[in-house]
Amino acid sequence: MKTILVAAQLKTKHRGAEAESSLEELWRLAETAGLEPVEKINVRVQAWNPATFIGSGKVEELKERLEETGAGAVIFDEELSPAQQRNLTNVLGVTVADRPRLIIEIFSLRARTREGKLQARLARFNYSLSRLAGKGGSMDQQRGMIGGRGSGEKKIEYDKRELRVKITELESEIEAIKRERGTQRGKRDSIPMPQVSIVGYTNAGKSTLLNFLTGNRHGIYADDKLFATLDPSTKRVRLPAGGWALFTDTVGFIQKLPHALIAAFRATLEEIRYSDLILHVHDLSSPEAQLQHQAVKATLDELGVHDIPVINVFNKADAVKDPALSAWVPERLHPVLVSALTGNGVGPLLAACERALARRWGEYELTVPVGAKGLVKEIYASCLVKDAAYGQQGVTLTFKATPENYARLSKKAAAPN
Repeated sequence: MKTILVAAQLKTKHRGAEAESSLEELWRLAETAGLEPVEKINVRVQAWNPATFIGSGKVEELKERLEETGAGAVIFDEELSPAQQRNLTNVLGVTVADRPRLIIEIFSLRARTREGKLQARLARFNYSLSRLAGKGGSMDQQRGMIGGRGSGEKKIEYDKRELRVKITELESEIEAIKRERGTQRGKRDSIPMPQVSIVGYTNAGKSTLLNFLTGNRHGIYADDKLFATLDPSTKRVRLPAGGWALFTDTVGFIQKLPHALIAAFRATLEEIRYSDLILHVHDLSSPEAQLQHQAVKATLDELGVHDIPVINVFNKADAVKDPALSAWVPERLHPVLVSALTGNGVGPLLAACERALARRWGEYELTVPVGAKGLVKEIYASCLVKDAAYGQQGVTLTFKATPENYARLSKKAAAPN
């Protein structure tokens, strides 16, 4: 369907390049959703119009462009109120949507796993609930069900109640999956491997990087599209010194990520909080790399992961022809330049990962008394054992572990049999 894209900004708050960048991104989002964007319009207004968002004069101009281009839909880069969306649809006579709705639709199309589909449906229902409105005959009260007397609930109230029931059911299913993931995480915590989360803006190359790190053994889906993958993948990666780590590719972030999606995918995103290290992957070849960095950082701040070390990975370094694209990167970010496609820079990246993880996975020594074979087995299962020396008092193990795991094991070793 031919679609016109509209961005609006106040004359008193000119956003310039940022607004143009967001509109360009909206164009790609529309293409990802299978639409055919034909024109993008940047509107500047004196004040937001509560009825039509951009005012009647601008709406008339937009109507003319619809007739000239033959477009059958309009998507606004900003979030519209239910009344504004309804009024614009009535005046323009075409489908009118906003950026949050478009992103939610893309998530619905892209979700592959059961959890991803449930989360996308939940986001869609929450969005729809906030926009339910009735008019004319649809607002008529339904007939009472008992004895045919009395007024029934209005259709809008009925629709809202139905949606709330569906939302509650979806939340229950997602909560069950969350508990299941907690159990899986408990099992994963017992594996002697650090955990690394790969985060970044959508289409920054996270899946391509994980594919290269695993020697392309798993064929993780990667494509030059926004939100090509929504479902996280966890794979084992060998580190330079011979140890292993679990690397998880997470869902991509984006500017103006709808609150309904953040809420629906919070359980998935919160997995990042259990990481020992975060790789923040950037697309260095993108003119909007700095804005994308800020968008991802804002989402990480919202998740409260300030205490987890971050390595800033700048991907697609081989595609950068204009030195100005990388001029904004400050040294304080300690950038690591790579090409996930060719593998350039991946060796130094893994070495940096190993150094960062060594600060979290310290080396400890613990003597397990004679007769506590179960504890020895547990240490081998939950730590990276480097050496074992057997003596009269028991076995002295040298191993790498997190401080929390070591405290737990040493407490067990000190407890009387």
